[in-house]
Amino acid sequence: MLLLFLTFSVGLALAGSSNSNVVCTAPFRAIGPRCLLIDTAIIGPWDEVRQFCHGIKGELVNMHDANTLHDIFLFIKENPILDSESYWIGSYDILDEGKWVWSYNNTRVHMNTPLWGVQAGHQEPTGGTYENCAVLNTEYFYYVFDENCDASNAAICAATNNDVAEKPVDEDKKISSPNRECPPPFTMIGNLCLLVDAVKENPWSDQQTICNALGGHMAKIEDANDLGDLYDYLISNEVNVDLWLGGSDYILEDTWVWEDGASVPMGTPFWGAASSSVQEPAGGLYENCLALARDDFFFFHDDQCDRGKGVLCQYDI
Repeated sequence: MLLLFLTFSVGLALAGSSNSNVVCTAPFRAIGPRCLLIDTAIIGPWDEVRQFCHGIKGELVNMHDANTLHDIFLFIKENPILDSESYWIGSYDILDEGKWVWSYNNTRVHMNTPLWGVQAGHQEPTGGTYENCAVLNTEYFYYVFDENCDASNAAICAATNNDVAEKPVDEDKKISSPNRECPPPFTMIGNLCLLVDAVKENPWSDQQTICNALGGHMAKIEDANDLGDLYDYLISNEVNVDLWLGGSDYILEDTWVWEDGASVPMGTPFWGAASSSVQEPAGGLYENCLALARDDFFFFHDDQCDRGKGVLCQYDI
């Protein structure tokens, strides 16, 4: 049964993360480039919550653009009143077990990193035929988990008259990246010109020198979709080592920046988990350099800068 308490009151009186360039109609508000309603007052099974979204001219939110998860994560963290529930999103594998699609138009969901969470060393989904609906799990940093569709969770609705929601890209039909000049030994991975060196494992500063000598710099991953493309590439090429990236907080503790001084995106869906209750970065004063962690499905982790790892170099084009 759908439980309604103080309908709309939560979603309208919150601060932060709005985009002034996006015009939304109540009860939706701008969160990133999307018009969304995130509301702990709407709680029920997946199908009933979805019907609620339909009733306000919306749909359970899709994440064709993985950056939507980052926008939602930041908004929830900026508004602690929301940080108590898990939230249904518009994905399921009810029609064909193991083949997850977006409920908006039944296009394929990108699996693994960066959307899907990790529990006890296994990446979701792990529930098999018993868990066929997708939820943002409050106990695991709002990464996507599979869940029994009859469970009760809160709602994240997206306005269906919002352009971003109306024009999703089927993961199977993505237009390939344009043919830009990406010189060898670099190669185009998604939208970035990158070099993966998994052979020479060196400290962070040594790898920085190597990337600079090649005419590039240590990689700067700021788009969650790029992280997904990179994960697919690393797995398909059987990369089995950690890789240094160009981020650090050695100048000012807990202030993570790229080599050019730009801020490293924090939280989900970039950073992995140090434990079931602590999200990376978790190394404090002892771990000040940023790496992709092979044992955590290539999510971001901090580590000691003098440890030997491979490197991801980037060439700007």
